Amino acid sequence: MPGVPGRGPGTVRTQDGPGPRGRWSALSESAVAVLIASRNPAYAAGLATFLDTPPFCACVAHTAHAALDLADEDAPALAIVDWRLGDATGPELAAELAARHPGARVLLCVPEDGAETQAALAAGASGVLLPTWTREAVLEAVGDALEGVAHLDGEAARSLADLARRTEPRRVLLTDQERVVLRLMRLQLTYKEIALQLGISWHTVRSHAQSILRKLGVHSRRDLDAWDARLGSPSRTAVGGRR
Repeated sequence: MPGVPGRGPGTVRTQDGPGPRGRWSALSESAVAVLIASRNPAYAAGLATFLDTPPFCACVAHTAHAALDLADEDAPALAIVDWRLGDATGPELAAELAARHPGARVLLCVPEDGAETQAALAAGASGVLLPTWTREAVLEAVGDALEGVAHLDGEAARSLADLARRTEPRRVLLTDQERVVLRLMRLQLTYKEIALQLGISWHTVRSHAQSILRKLGVHSRRDLDAWDARLGSPSRTAVGGRR
């Protein structure tokens, strides 16, 4: 597993700084970077505490935008991604991470063990986490994901492949800049605020927004909420990208 410059094993990096060290049977002699992306600060902090042990170095983000910035700073070996974030769905963020960092594995946090689990795996995740799991179960899932271990028998694998074929999403191709603007729009920023954050003109932001709405087939920003509700499962429309 890749080492992480400037961060020792067993540290948890959040906005509040490093956390205490722990001890666990190491997967690697060097630090293993784990990115935790969740809109729920308490849940993210709990996962970070579970991983407060060598060889893991966990960093936390509460939006997809912040998660991608952290991943670009230190490429993670593993990303633990919430099913939905404020500015993107979990499968969208997983796809973006896979495009930028092909070696990273992804665990998706799903609300219950059922259709969401199958959908998460069909979307390309290495596995899932449930909110009721203990620390030991989470660490086992993390270790399995990092080692590429799958617990699927032949029948389950065939069912999963069939699900992936039947629910293959219709890709909505957005440019890199449009995907950034879309994430900020989902955070309810105004066009002026988006322009200031990205260092571009208000007219450019409006042009991107109009293109996004047209590609998504909606008529206004107000319609985005209804469109996003249909994105609750990756079996529906997904946002892809092009360079």
